[in-house]
Amino acid sequence: MKKINVHIIFIAVLFVLSLFFLKNILHKSVMLNNVHYINDLTFLSYNTKESIKKNELPLWTPYFYSGHPLIAIPENYMFDLNFLLIYLFKDIYFAMNFSAIFYFFLAGLGMYILINAIIDNKKGAFISAIIYMFNGYMQSFIMHGHLNILEGYALVPFVFFFVYKAIKSKDWVFYGILAGIFFALQILAGSIILFFYTALIVGAYFLFNLISRNFKKVLIKSVFVGLLAVSVTLGLSAIKLLPVLEFTKMSSRSDKVSYVEFVGEPINLENILKILVTHVNFPGMSAAIGIIALILVLYGLVNYRKKVVVFSLIIMIFSISFASGTFVADVMYKVPGFDKQRHVERSLVLFVFAASILAAYGFASLSEKLKKYKLFAKYEISFFALVIFLILLQLLFLQTLPLPSKIIKPEDIKLLDYISKDASIFRTMNIALREVIGTVGYNYYAQKGISEVKGGGGIWVNDYVTFIAIAQNTLSSKILGILNVKYVISKRELEETDLKLVDIFEECKDCPFSEPYGPYLYKNQNFLPRYYTVPNSVLIVGDNSMVKQAVYNLMLQNLEPKNTVLVEGIKINDYNADFLKRFDIILLLKDSVDSEGISKLREYALQGGVIVPDILNNQNSISNEAIHSIFSKLNGSYTEMKINDYSNNKVVVDLNGQKGWLVASERFAHFSGWKASINGKILNIFKANNAITALYLEGEKGKLVFEYKPNSYRKGKLVSILTITIIIIYLVYYFLPNMGGSNQA
Repeated sequence: MKKINVHIIFIAVLFVLSLFFLKNILHKSVMLNNVHYINDLTFLSYNTKESIKKNELPLWTPYFYSGHPLIAIPENYMFDLNFLLIYLFKDIYFAMNFSAIFYFFLAGLGMYILINAIIDNKKGAFISAIIYMFNGYMQSFIMHGHLNILEGYALVPFVFFFVYKAIKSKDWVFYGILAGIFFALQILAGSIILFFYTALIVGAYFLFNLISRNFKKVLIKSVFVGLLAVSVTLGLSAIKLLPVLEFTKMSSRSDKVSYVEFVGEPINLENILKILVTHVNFPGMSAAIGIIALILVLYGLVNYRKKVVVFSLIIMIFSISFASGTFVADVMYKVPGFDKQRHVERSLVLFVFAASILAAYGFASLSEKLKKYKLFAKYEISFFALVIFLILLQLLFLQTLPLPSKIIKPEDIKLLDYISKDASIFRTMNIALREVIGTVGYNYYAQKGISEVKGGGGIWVNDYVTFIAIAQNTLSSKILGILNVKYVISKRELEETDLKLVDIFEECKDCPFSEPYGPYLYKNQNFLPRYYTVPNSVLIVGDNSMVKQAVYNLMLQNLEPKNTVLVEGIKINDYNADFLKRFDIILLLKDSVDSEGISKLREYALQGGVIVPDILNNQNSISNEAIHSIFSKLNGSYTEMKINDYSNNKVVVDLNGQKGWLVASERFAHFSGWKASINGKILNIFKANNAITALYLEGEKGKLVFEYKPNSYRKGKLVSILTITIIIIYLVYYFLPNMGGSNQA
């Protein structure tokens, strides 16, 4: 009972220290003053909250990038404490603040449990915990990053603890499963960055542990433990991991990052003392553990005969070499997974992890040596308290605590409050931020059900970003209309005649970011609805890059999107004759037609279709003037479609016998997970106007349903459910003997 009470005291103190460190966000009207929390986490949490109401996950969000995969973004959480709290309490700010406090505490708790298991010294474990909680890496990076960074950091000691127990214990299956579970939690929390560093620590430990007289026995056990942990990790996280891998392949991260991005801002060894010992007034990345902790680390090396000590020293040296951009960084750039990481200085997490372990060894060894002196025995508690005080003095009390930021409600933004009164479905484009990618306040706009065409985060689709860049640079009202942009927000006065000034609103210069406030608000005179039918259509076929260029040229010169849609294809042979008849014009680019396709074009021309250039009459090219003349004959206007239901993963449009091309100002056709159906019948959807979607209606009545259910998610869900089922069966088998009174080891 005495041992339990001591553990409870130390753990309680860790929790109190966590509350002290984050005391500034304990009030319900504030949140962490961190742009990732204020914008990205708020945005994700709001989408999660809205999807939970419909008993689904936010696989997709309509609120930035004109619609974008959400959970497939590697850094976004899928299941974590934040998700659970939103589900239970429906308050995103409470969930975010409490989660930050809990995961910060969890970091210390995990290290305390790990060290107590390794050296069986509670005081040393407590010292290790506070070093791991309050070091410079936490202050300079973790607390300035997204919540997923803190979550992954908090889980590192738990993963290593269960791997360590699996290697040392006879119950290797049980602990191997737990290691896999906590590994999977890192992925599900969106902490891909820390996942790879955790895997590096564990992998290095497996290899180092092979240095043994019982090499064969250790190797066999390590292989089984490793395979088990990997299987559980991949199985449990498949529900997120498979969508992430699918989306990554088509995104800006489809290839490895450049070496320059990978290196980032490596640490300068000339600042090694500021980086590793004290980071007071140091602006760069730090892993400072303090003078007292460094002394304990150095003293911990007297235990050089212990494997964990040597292992920790190697990890520290490796970390410094990696973070400083030496040949180690060159080697790691070639390792799968790390070749998509950025900023080698983040590898300092390895240093703080290993240093926390060595400091515990140092305190334990120093205490044992000092016990020879009677005076120490009398003041042992005082000595321990002094060590703790001196460590906290440098790492906590002399540092600036994380600052709060007042929670801004959407209605507090006057410009947003104005446009939210518009009952139509529309998007905005915020050019107050000159960059195409970045924080433009879509977190606030989403809470009013308003979508933004720009977006942020570290992953996007290059083709769409190119479209947005053209839209922003030209400010073409037609291109903006194609994206359903009704309002443009700017910091300056605009001269475009088709953008009408609505008003100049109140700015906010003291806010975390001012872009959502404008203050200039413009209305697009060429605004188009989210869903509408058009009387004219053009099929453009050829090489993908040439088709895109042709579409851009037509949009900027000849296209009238109010009455015509440009549908993108590759080869005439991809379509049958009946399909081709649905188009008024077919624009042929290089390599789009062969001898087999000529007959289809002849049949198409006999039905009155226009072929550009008219290769049937030996025309191989056409002038811009001729194209303009052809397109000028396309008359009429759009007919808006009624939206019956609109949510993250599903849209329902009412049909009443309409026939012809329906234009959806959505990116659905650009993602294979989106399917369209009418009364259960699946329809083909096509890429249109380089950014949106089109499909052909045959005069049906009923409901047109667009639904996002990517196969990667379905497969991942099945794999994860199966893995959970197997784990539950094993745990029941494992615990039943104990519950029945067995003395199982």
